[in-house]
Amino acid sequence: MSKYKGFFAYPASPREIGDVVEAATNSVVWQGINVRFSTWRALDIAGHFIAEEVTNSLESAEFVVADLTQLNFNVTYEIGFAIGRSKRVILVKNASIAEAGVRIKDVGIFDTLGYEVYQNSKELRARIDKLNKLRPIDVAHLLNQKAPVYLVEPTHKTDWAGRIVSRIKKTGYIYRSYDPNESPRLSAYEAIAQVSQSYGVVVPLLGDVSVDADIHNMRAAFIAGLAHGMEKAVCIIQNCDAPVPIDYRDFVKVTYQLNDVNEVIADFASNVAKAFQSEEPQKKRSALSFLKKLNLGATSAENEMRDLANYYLETEQYLQSLRGEAHLVVGRKGSGKSAIFLQIRDREREIDRSKNIIVDLKPDGFKLVKFKEQILSFLQEGTYQHTITAFWEYVLLLEICYKILEKDRQRHIRDHTLFEGYRELNELYNVEGYDVEGDFAERMSGLMEKVYTEYQSKYGTKDGVRLSSAQVTELLHKHDVRKLQSVLIRYMENKGILWLLFDNIDKGWPTTGLQHNDLLIIRALIDATRKIEREFGKKSLTIHTIVFLRNDVYELLVKETSDRGKEAAVVLDWTDPDLLRELVRLRIVANGLEENTDFRSAWLRMFTSHYKGEETSQYLIDRCLMRPRFLLSLINQCRSFAVNLNHDRIEESDIKKGLTAYSSDLVRDIGYELVDVSGVSDDTLYAFIGSKPIVTREDIEQLLKDYEVRDELIKPVFDLLLWYGFLGIEFEDCTRKYIYDFNYKMPLMNGIIKKNGQQLRYSINEAFWPALLIEE
Repeated sequence: MSKYKGFFAYPASPREIGDVVEAATNSVVWQGINVRFSTWRALDIAGHFIAEEVTNSLESAEFVVADLTQLNFNVTYEIGFAIGRSKRVILVKNASIAEAGVRIKDVGIFDTLGYEVYQNSKELRARIDKLNKLRPIDVAHLLNQKAPVYLVEPTHKTDWAGRIVSRIKKTGYIYRSYDPNESPRLSAYEAIAQVSQSYGVVVPLLGDVSVDADIHNMRAAFIAGLAHGMEKAVCIIQNCDAPVPIDYRDFVKVTYQLNDVNEVIADFASNVAKAFQSEEPQKKRSALSFLKKLNLGATSAENEMRDLANYYLETEQYLQSLRGEAHLVVGRKGSGKSAIFLQIRDREREIDRSKNIIVDLKPDGFKLVKFKEQILSFLQEGTYQHTITAFWEYVLLLEICYKILEKDRQRHIRDHTLFEGYRELNELYNVEGYDVEGDFAERMSGLMEKVYTEYQSKYGTKDGVRLSSAQVTELLHKHDVRKLQSVLIRYMENKGILWLLFDNIDKGWPTTGLQHNDLLIIRALIDATRKIEREFGKKSLTIHTIVFLRNDVYELLVKETSDRGKEAAVVLDWTDPDLLRELVRLRIVANGLEENTDFRSAWLRMFTSHYKGEETSQYLIDRCLMRPRFLLSLINQCRSFAVNLNHDRIEESDIKKGLTAYSSDLVRDIGYELVDVSGVSDDTLYAFIGSKPIVTREDIEQLLKDYEVRDELIKPVFDLLLWYGFLGIEFEDCTRKYIYDFNYKMPLMNGIIKKNGQQLRYSINEAFWPALLIEE
């Protein structure tokens, strides 16, 4: 009788898992054909590279079974490798053994792939026997030549992580990334699609002392396995020794100093270049269904910057920003701030490449925290505002100069109107003691370190030092700032429009939540941009400055500062479901449909028409909190299940599974946002597990108390739950309205609450029900 070859991947510990697996795989018959399983226990390991023996067995197997009971690096890597090699992978989990270490729900990936549960060897054999197809997950995607590199970012942007990003930028390759600060969990579909599109993949591994190292490294193992399975150029880079299992240590580049990263990424860049040179003709995908070929773009604008223009929805807020009518662009996370940032940057660059100067800055939030801890803690509050504003003005002028020197490096030689000014700027900028290497985050970090060192050498570590304006200026400035500004203004008289775009300042704050000093940093940045705008404007130069802020941070800024309402702000509040439909329609149509295809026709190419008796687009929009990113994330979650199960359209069963995965992500997303502004625990929403969908104010307060939320935080948390759309108001006719139904006007909601008092009933947004086990 002929035989199938299978491979069973399982962790070495606890031994009980291996015993059950070995017993179950002794005599498996599938569709009348014997299956001969290999496991790591049966491999000829002695005298051979362990990883090579395992991957060879995976290569020769016709399908792979993997046990997820207790996740470890090896098994996760092997799952990724098998999927990358287009093997049919069946995932199983032993229900009789408790999860230990990393939990599946924290990592993501596997809950979107799905897995079977068993308790003993008989049940495990039955799960394998019921397999009806050997068709693998489709991993074919068109290569992304515009952004050929994919990076798995850690949660915390340390100097080491920043150096990796900086060196990738230096290679000249545009990169896409997975950032857990933007999406708390990584879906299998997203991981497969991103790796498949890549020429090269960078996978940093964190040491055991790093926060969330176990979760990050598990995702990294899966991505590394995928990339090796798809034969991509792969750079697995580790900071100091540990934590890689000895089986895979030969794959990993270990760094001990920041400069070691430079050499590792340089080697990687060469491998990516070779991948371009050896590229085979891309496989035609005409045999795939429309759903499988469909590309809706990324949920994060940074990952779709080269394609965004193909389907960007030009809202009035975008046009206002483009006309220079706003100094602030304010919106909730996922509302489209970064998309406006990127669209303005790219559009203005293309309009007049030789004349316009676009300074686009995205600092790492933790750099600003370091600035606060290193410098502001030694100053009295009276000197804060002057010190920070002076620092920002200095940084921004240096970055304008850096951008000009970079942009006109060749042009000034051919243009006599620029020649002398360029040479003067170059001489002013390149002073001794100022490091011009690296990206903006690294240049800013180096500047802060020098300021801090200078401060300590002059004033030691005394608290409450009073510095005069002259002392602050001397401390901060390594350049002749007034002369630098004067020369910049003269130089810009021969150029076009100057755009100064600043994003990410409110990203990566400490887990204690925003504090008064944090808001002073933001206020000072805004003041510095306005000051530069005024100085340049005196010479009739056209300069537009925009700072991009999260809405909740902006609300706190307005409350905390005395000159509220002073800045012109464009607010990205989405209230119209039809506008969200148009956003989705443009993305679907960009996949080869006629431009005038209406929404319903485009939507039905993807989705079944109804779910639980409701029209599907409205059902999903009702659960996206009126944020574009959340809607796209929900659609992609549903689509990933449909694609993995080889459905030609997204069916009701796919929507149900997609909602559950999306809901879990949403709970964590909103939890992180609560932490940023309030300092409460990021798991506060879990206080509502198993709650009734409709609750009173008394119910809410009791649930929070039972979850050990401090008494003085209960009222602020209640207000935030309304503000984020977790809680809404149920009216007498049983209609439910959330913050976006009130045009994001909290005073209006508060007025209704005061008028109705304790008898008012509150609804928990249905988007959170699956994750919190809430039922109607």
